Amino acid sequence: MGIRIGSIVINCADIEAMTDFWTQALDLVPATRESGEHFRVLRGERVNLSLQHSDTPVSARDQMHLDLYSDEKEEQVQRMLDLGATKVRENNDPEDTYVVMRDPEGNEFCICV
Repeated sequence: MGIRIGSIVINCADIEAMTDFWTQALDLVPATRESGEHFRVLRGERVNLSLQHSDTPVSARDQMHLDLYSDEKEEQVQRMLDLGATKVRENNDPEDTYVVMRDPEGNEFCICV
């Protein structure tokens, strides 16, 4: 068996708020959702995203981010904004089009074409 990405892990202070955001953003399902969990796997058809409780939020810029690809960039950007994300900046170079956003705890991710 080769090596593969099993899950991308995001450290977070509020695991419930982050579960709400990322399950809706990426159509994922929590493997469990019990009070007091310090680690939670959000399962998807093609990828897992894991949340790990941290007593202090991650503060290093660009420590980790997701690139999310869509043919419907504007619609997805608006959907993420409606879910509580914020827009940081947009790059409209025809060779490299993307929007940098932050989830509710400030973790950056990109919506790419």
